[in-house]
Amino acid sequence: MTEITEETPEQDANDAVVETPEAEAQPVSDAPMYDDMNTPMIALVGFVSAVVTFISIIGLQAAYLQFEKQQYEDKVVNVKLEVEDSILSAQKAKLNDGYSWVNKETKTIGMPIEQAMKVVADKYESN
Repeated sequence: MTEITEETPEQDANDAVVETPEAEAQPVSDAPMYDDMNTPMIALVGFVSAVVTFISIIGLQAAYLQFEKQQYEDKVVNVKLEVEDSILSAQKAKLNDGYSWVNKETKTIGMPIEQAMKVVADKYESN
């Protein structure tokens, strides 16, 4: 069997009274303890962080909208239509080639527009 021993109150008192010289040298002060929180500083850091985050979000949104506008203009508004331009160039070349028959039976000819305007102007000037 195990034997249960009781400690005397004198032993407990001796154990509790052990003091070190370092403990006596430390004065009691109002310095913060390890478990004290600096609430005003925490509130200030939280507020400043919220303001910086809000400004960052607004700035990024503005940059995104500017980039989106630029991309829209590049892709939709300022599109170089190569196929349409080549068709128009071919039609202009055909019109500016000179005189050509549109219908030989009715003796209708095609001519450049500038030349046709000169002919019409000369015709009406002489009258």
